[in-house]
Amino acid sequence: MSGRVKRGRSDHQHAAQQAQEMPGLWVMAGTYPSSVTAKNMANQVRSGDRLPAYRPRGAFQARTELTQEGADLWVRYVAEAGEQTDFQKSIASGLTEDLDAFTRRLDEAMATTRRTR
Repeated sequence: MSGRVKRGRSDHQHAAQQAQEMPGLWVMAGTYPSSVTAKNMANQVRSGDRLPAYRPRGAFQARTELTQEGADLWVRYVAEAGEQTDFQKSIASGLTEDLDAFTRRLDEAMATTRRTR
C-alpha cells in the first residue's frame, strides 16, 4: 500500500498579511510537493479564488520556485502604487523569512491548532 501523502506546508493568512505590510517584496507563502500544485495555488492567489486572504482580485502577484523540498510559492502585494522589488533582492534583503523560520512558525501554529481542538 502507499504511504502518507505529502501535503504542502502553507500559511496563506500570514503570508498575505506580511506581504501587505511590505508592498512590493516577495514573501514565502508555502512549499508544495509538486510544481503543479504550487502553480495551481499561484493562480488562486492571483484571482483570490478560494483564498480570501488574497482579495481583492489582482491585489497580489504569485510565482513558484522549484527547490529540493518541492515547489515554493512566493507572493507579493501590489495593489498600492509603488516601486516593485526584484525577487532576488527581496530574498537577499533579509526582509522575508527563510524556509527554516517559516517551518518553525508553521509547526508552532499547527501545534496550537491541535491543542485548541
